[in-house]
Amino acid sequence: MIRRNKTNPSIPVSSMADIAFLLLVFFMVTSVLDSDPDLPISLPDVPGGEQLNKKVSNIYLSSDKNKTVYYNSMRVPLAEAINNVRAKLATTPDLKVLIHADKDLTYNEVDHVFDMLKEAGALKISLVTQTSAGGGGPKGN
Repeated sequence: MIRRNKTNPSIPVSSMADIAFLLLVFFMVTSVLDSDPDLPISLPDVPGGEQLNKKVSNIYLSSDKNKTVYYNSMRVPLAEAINNVRAKLATTPDLKVLIHADKDLTYNEVDHVFDMLKEAGALKISLVTQTSAGGGGPKGN
């Protein structure tokens, strides 16, 4: 009887690095980066805070200290901005509406916009703030 030399099975791993690199490049190229609108708005400062998922498409409604309203970085009257939000939500009801309100605006003005957005059918409304270092937990135990 003739004995054969057994060769140990092996997996060529030299091509795995190439595949991993190609996948990395593919996901970097195809990912969509959504940035906040570049408007002259001074956001209120909040310690701690929750970061929003930037990969999800959002609607940006902004207002500066002069009560100028911007819908996705375009200057429009408030009524037109609300109508644009209503039209966008009619096709995609899961969109988030992110409100960038200047810290000098009154609560009453911001609350009025919240009410208008609720009437327009917005279910997910967030008020964007500037996050500073620190925790959001209770102070002094």
